[in-house]
Amino acid sequence: MGNRLTRWLWAVGLGLGVAGPVWAADPGLEAEIEILKERLAKLEAKLAEGQIVPPTAGEGASTIALPSGLQGVQMSGFVDTIYTYNLNEPESNANTLRVFDTRSNGFLINNAQLTLEKLASTESPVGFRTELMFGTDAEVVGNVTTGLGTNASTGSDEIEVQEGYVQYLAPLGNGLDLRVGKFATLHGGEVIESKDNWNISRSFLLGFAIPFTHTGQRAASPWSDAFSTTVGVSNGWDLVDDTNKGKTVELSATAIPMDGVSLTSTYMFGPEQSGDNTNQRHLIDLVLGWQPTEALQLKLNYDYGNEDDGVAYGDNAVWQGLAAYARYAFNDRTSLSVRGEFMNDADGVRTAFNTGSGINGVVDDDLRLYGLTLTGEYKINSHLISRLEYRHDTANAAIFSNDDGLTERSYQDTIALEFIAPF
Repeated sequence: MGNRLTRWLWAVGLGLGVAGPVWAADPGLEAEIEILKERLAKLEAKLAEGQIVPPTAGEGASTIALPSGLQGVQMSGFVDTIYTYNLNEPESNANTLRVFDTRSNGFLINNAQLTLEKLASTESPVGFRTELMFGTDAEVVGNVTTGLGTNASTGSDEIEVQEGYVQYLAPLGNGLDLRVGKFATLHGGEVIESKDNWNISRSFLLGFAIPFTHTGQRAASPWSDAFSTTVGVSNGWDLVDDTNKGKTVELSATAIPMDGVSLTSTYMFGPEQSGDNTNQRHLIDLVLGWQPTEALQLKLNYDYGNEDDGVAYGDNAVWQGLAAYARYAFNDRTSLSVRGEFMNDADGVRTAFNTGSGINGVVDDDLRLYGLTLTGEYKINSHLISRLEYRHDTANAAIFSNDDGLTERSYQDTIALEFIAPF
């Protein structure tokens, strides 16, 4: 359409140019022709700069010129649906110690996510990102209990701003990436969005060992193609409004020593207890990635956390865990992923199971969790992904619900079917 409008402008201009000598005898008419030529030149210049959008819905269609601040904005998202069945058939229809796949024997809209983003660049240094979540995943991300307790949902609205920040690429070094607002955590080998993980369900580490989001500021600097660092200050773990006067500091570094190998180390510390500015929570997170072949990907994630006076009776809280992942792609459409994990929640602070007291059937000194997950994926086409998963969880105590409503089993098996439509 733009080419047609341009040819039309040139045709009019050419016609006026040819007719000019014929009408030159009339001074008044010649002046009007010069005015028309100037207007045509200005109109063509605006068209070339994109200030005028040619009609696309037929002659006379309305057009809107986008503000310069919206040039380069990208929109993306996905819809994630799931069905999960728990072989324990719990009376409550709740999967024990699951984070996002919390319901059994039912269909869920996990996440209908919409993202608007403008990436900052050298030519356009100001950017932004807004990420909206709709569905049961939003309940979890927007309703996290910090300090004592669990990361499970307690019934908030199924809408959440997972990320919303302003970005500025400062001309310092190789480019200093500054972000202010709310963003996802740097910790962990998995992310909130299921579509970007290798498995349907999330690990114990993502659910209970690390935070989900932070509200504050970050500064990231790529020192070279093989090394980058990030420094940030935030209100704390999963907090928009701070609950004390202290701030939480995050330090992260990523190294790529050779092709196919990456190592990220992230350390976070700060007061997280409501109304307390002295007791510190510390978290160390290590993620090692290795892709030995084009088809095989491997990943290892370790977390260690502790908190001063984190236990109700005055002791320090300690938790740690390890997760190992492998993914093999048979072809462009089909892949198989396996995850093995272990988490030790001494004193039950992160999972809300009070160890050593006999509550919830846990009578050992600490709670130890084990999980094995197998996930098969088949991409029906570029806009539809299907997954089938089997997961087996065990613990050193009877914490998993069964069909009579009692927590008397030390294991839990689930089968899940997921469909994801990215756009």
